[in-house]
Amino acid sequence: MTIIENPSPVHQPRADMFLPKWLLIFGIVLLIGGVVLTFVFFPAALFCFALGAAAVLCWKNQTIRIISDSTFVYTTFLGRQREYRFSQIEGLRQNSDSMTLFVGGGKVHMESCACITQRLIDKLEEHLPDAE
Repeated sequence: MTIIENPSPVHQPRADMFLPKWLLIFGIVLLIGGVVLTFVFFPAALFCFALGAAAVLCWKNQTIRIISDSTFVYTTFLGRQREYRFSQIEGLRQNSDSMTLFVGGGKVHMESCACITQRLIDKLEEHLPDAE
């Protein structure tokens, strides 16, 4: 089963799954737009601030780090960390714009734009239950 076609082209990635820099830039542009719109149309400014802050938080925090051959740490966009074992993987659901990995009674959210290392792809493919 192939999870992802193009692994991350980054030579030294900051994590085994992380969001690309364009999301950070998008968030910063929205925050700047929020400042500009504050003087013109306040409700649109609030929307830009909220979306921009969410984009920056996602880029900064949402990661997966492999810490051993059997364990990885998932960090949510709010910075909450959860440690899982690859052996706890129950399945993977492909959504229209993301993937949800079911593991240890929890969920790991992976955006479709996320950069994923070949090492993580191999670990996931190795531990995912076979699709029938």
